[in-house]
Amino acid sequence: MAWPRIVAESLRRLDRAPGWHRSVATETGPAQALAAIRAAQRPSRSTDAAPEFLRPGQIDPWRRVMAALARWRGALLIEPVGTGKTWIALAVAAAEARTAVAIVPAIVRPQWQAAAIRAGVPLHCWSHERTSRGVLPSGSPELVIIDEAHRLRDRSTRRVQTLAPWLVGRRTLLLTATPIVNRLADVITLLQIALPDDALRLDGIPSLQQLADRDAPPHALRRVAIRSAPPTRGGIATRPRQLPSDDNETQRAATAVAAVHSLALSSSPSVKRLLASVLLDAAASSEAAFRAALTRYRALLCQARDAGGASRQDLRRFAGASLDQLVMWELIAPDTNGEQLPLEDIVLVQSLLLFRPMSDAWIERLLAQCSDAIPTVCFARHRATADALRRAAGDSTAWVTGSAAGIGPHRMPREMVLAAFGPERAGWRARRAAPTLLIATDVAAEGLDLQAAGRIVHVDLPWTATRLEQREGRLLRIGQDHAQVEILTRPPAAPIERALRIGRLIRRKASLAERWLAGLEWDDTDLQPPAPLPAATIVTGELACRTVVAVELSQGAHRGVALMETTGDGNWVVRHELPPLDRTHSVSPKYGNAGGWGLEELLDSATRSAVLEAAHPGAGALPALVSHIHALARTAARRRAATTLAQLDRLLRFAAAPHTLGERMLLDNLLGRESAQWRAARIPDRPLAGPITARPIAVLLFRSVDATLR
Repeated sequence: MAWPRIVAESLRRLDRAPGWHRSVATETGPAQALAAIRAAQRPSRSTDAAPEFLRPGQIDPWRRVMAALARWRGALLIEPVGTGKTWIALAVAAAEARTAVAIVPAIVRPQWQAAAIRAGVPLHCWSHERTSRGVLPSGSPELVIIDEAHRLRDRSTRRVQTLAPWLVGRRTLLLTATPIVNRLADVITLLQIALPDDALRLDGIPSLQQLADRDAPPHALRRVAIRSAPPTRGGIATRPRQLPSDDNETQRAATAVAAVHSLALSSSPSVKRLLASVLLDAAASSEAAFRAALTRYRALLCQARDAGGASRQDLRRFAGASLDQLVMWELIAPDTNGEQLPLEDIVLVQSLLLFRPMSDAWIERLLAQCSDAIPTVCFARHRATADALRRAAGDSTAWVTGSAAGIGPHRMPREMVLAAFGPERAGWRARRAAPTLLIATDVAAEGLDLQAAGRIVHVDLPWTATRLEQREGRLLRIGQDHAQVEILTRPPAAPIERALRIGRLIRRKASLAERWLAGLEWDDTDLQPPAPLPAATIVTGELACRTVVAVELSQGAHRGVALMETTGDGNWVVRHELPPLDRTHSVSPKYGNAGGWGLEELLDSATRSAVLEAAHPGAGALPALVSHIHALARTAARRRAATTLAQLDRLLRFAAAPHTLGERMLLDNLLGRESAQWRAARIPDRPLAGPITARPIAVLLFRSVDATLR
């Protein structure tokens, strides 16, 4: 059998960029050129008929999601809290030939199942909690929907390491209103779960990881991250108020700060900061939570005494998910007994627990604010705080925690308790009268419909702005019964705020999230592009110092817009955004040479550079794996094993391409296996990329903004 060979002598340089569509250029102004570029950057939309159960404001996001799933097999839906992401996802699942799988928080699973039944859409619901235990759904769905996808922002968790490889070869729709919880890496991880790393290369972004270096999202990201503009909450008005701290609360906080500072905690500065933050965070919530945290710290010390030290796992379990971010765990020894805690703290903690008085006087003031007939939901991060508040509120108070739910001393099914504050409150008949106060931990802060409540109380502050938005989103959503929702916040007392700076941290994280979410909003209803778009839209000028050429690229179903800017030496670089248009030179009706180029040479050079940038191979290959595949291929070629060569060729094509996060994990696992296991692994087909078609759509000439010598 003769095998084809490719040698360098058979290659030749192309005179022009392949697929360049030539036509006559037209001359216009900056506004028209910008309209042409924005029209090319507009996200694609499906033309299918929308399901009848969608509201008008949900149809456009659904069309964009359908188009993104068709082109990239992944999408991130970031509609605001309460706008009906569940129904948009169900509309996507309605078009599936196979039953889709929805992975959702356990507490909202009944709500998803009820919505699927109402929509008439077959859906298999699975929980995040099961996934965290390493248990995956059965069957082989083509579409997987992941609600509250921000739970997958940490790739080191068991949930992500279990789920991401399972998603390989499946279309993935991620739903979250809050993709950025702590840092920009959160949203990058979500994108990498659903998309290959080079998904946006036709827009000049060869790797999703490059988004970490940007202050705002590029226009290209709107193709796969769907968020409408402007965000609305159905016209629901809010009335924010604060519960002021009195002298007793300030004194209690100052005493708690002094008590924590009296403890040694650790010889490691980072671990000491972590332990102090855990204790002060509990003290900010309530005296009951502080005592519970001191009791847990004493148990940690006793365990360290018996085991000869505290492991990293022990410390992370003590800190909990909210405060886990305060330490760079890579710098702490992962061995079983890595951290030596000060055992002398056992006596000090014991004395604090014996002699520290209980004083939660703020509870009476808070309950007085909620004594009217307005249904109210109180969120507390600490279960001890929720229990103290529930005991003070009386036997008619509803409550929900991570392990149970009920009204007063009587336990009831969680769904029944939550229904008293949901859209079916008017028909609630579980008791003689529906409760007016619900006390919940943050287990109820995601996904639930609590529109019958007209007031929300932040009993304590979370460590992220995301959690605040999630809490408020339980009430500020479609179907809210009240024209105005009151938001009552209890900030930490001044001594604890000075020590922890929770408020400043929330504002910093909120600023990052708001900047990116605002940048992702897209509303092109007022965009009127030229029809038909000219092949090259010229902004005229004679003394241009900078030139930007916008080139529309397409490869099969994918398309993008590359903005190529001259570097002054005849080369081109990719820009992600246009310079301000007020610097555009457009005083002359005659087109002049830009950098010594004529129009045809200018477009030819920029288009060629755009195609070469887009065709540049991504950095997805694993050298060790590719090298081993080549070695196996040589052996198979000598043996004339055509079937094995075909399998290896398929694996090589997959291994050498940029990957999703799950594909990368799958390949990493293959490195340690036998060759027979490689051939048996579930590797999706990776079709060869087709030719790239390029079409220049705009040329902009920018004058210098530097001071001249005149």
